[in-house]
Amino acid sequence: MYKKYQVILAVAAFIINQDHQLLIVRKSPYERIDPNLWVVPGGKINQKEKIIDGLKREVKEEVNLEIISYRWVNENVFENNNFYFHAQHFLCQAKNIETIKLEKSLTDFRFITKKDLKKYQIPNGLLETMKMIL
Repeated sequence: MYKKYQVILAVAAFIINQDHQLLIVRKSPYERIDPNLWVVPGGKINQKEKIIDGLKREVKEEVNLEIISYRWVNENVFENNNFYFHAQHFLCQAKNIETIKLEKSLTDFRFITKKDLKKYQIPNGLLETMKMIL
């Protein structure tokens, strides 16, 4: 028999700038999921929302950037605070990358290279994708 549980569909945008650096953002210490950790922009897909529409919406809401191109990279299934997530990861380019403006639940941002990864606390599923992309 199948066990019934809710899975939350989510997206993650791995945004690369013209210098081939990856945008990471720091979550507030008050967040329920990944508090105070460094992640990439993204979030939950709304009911009946297309995945790419959700990807573009989340990036606009979180960092005020417009996605101009994207490519699916991989996916990650994980549990966090008794919530189950199925996250789709996309490699993205954004328009006007110098116009980053963080939403309230984010406290900082950086553009990093592969050698910078060890300086930041990053969830494992994202870290593996970051290593692959960079």
